Amino acid sequence: MYVIKIAFIAFIAFAVTPKAQAIDHIKMHSPTVGEDKRTMHKNEVLIRALEISKQIYGSYTIDFLNVELSTARALRVIKKGEMINVFIAAANDNWDKFATPIKIPIRFGQLSYRLLLVNKSNLDAFKAIESLSDLKRLTAGLQRGWALNDIFNEINIEVLTSSDFEGLFQMLNRGRFDYFPRAVYEAYNELENRSDVLNNIVVEPTLALYIPSKSYVYVSNNAPRIAQRLEYGLKIMKKNGELKAIYNQYYKEDIIRANLSNRKIITIENPYFSNQEEPIDVNISSN
Repeated sequence: MYVIKIAFIAFIAFAVTPKAQAIDHIKMHSPTVGEDKRTMHKNEVLIRALEISKQIYGSYTIDFLNVELSTARALRVIKKGEMINVFIAAANDNWDKFATPIKIPIRFGQLSYRLLLVNKSNLDAFKAIESLSDLKRLTAGLQRGWALNDIFNEINIEVLTSSDFEGLFQMLNRGRFDYFPRAVYEAYNELENRSDVLNNIVVEPTLALYIPSKSYVYVSNNAPRIAQRLEYGLKIMKKNGELKAIYNQYYKEDIIRANLSNRKIITIENPYFSNQEEPIDVNISSN
């Protein structure tokens, strides 16, 4: 009886202790290839969400894991939450199963639009592409573990995969496959960051794929308080406009440069979003 009473008192004491007394330890991945706009955007959004939540949740620390970490491996390690406990990934069933999604799309659904990186010697092959059936005559290059693999396999698009993200650029540079689909906010930046080694790759100028997609922040199931904290901060940022303002700061020029209104758009269904009630938001403010 004494033990039960002490346990109850301890529980009450914990329940009424202000959340600010705890220190949350956030562990995120930092790419070894260097900072690009996507990484800087991600970090700014998450740090801002953590700062907004300090009054309620208290102090925090951030540790960055500087190793090569594919999406597939990230999914494996986030289950334990030891190496990383926060990761941003394309929403899909596997991530929902093994981690906690914060369903506030930090890139406003713009992952839905994919430009095609192609070998410039193969540009003529894309001039005749008018439909999904036409696209199926060509081979895509994808990294293993990406949600896009399941989507493409489901509709019988031929895919050549690699576990090495950087290797995909080199393979395309050598003409090993036909196209590498990249988000509108990724394609130009990635090419520019690798311009000294990628002499043969260009952004195909006439096409874009539309595959309903969202980028969610995923948190280890072993870190529920961090998930609550980030959701709290992101909700405030979405409501007060900060989330979109930060997005535009990094990607507005890419959206304009992509010139989607003058491209042929090939739609590919994403089963994950087929029954979603919330529509994909792809309208980026010009303000």
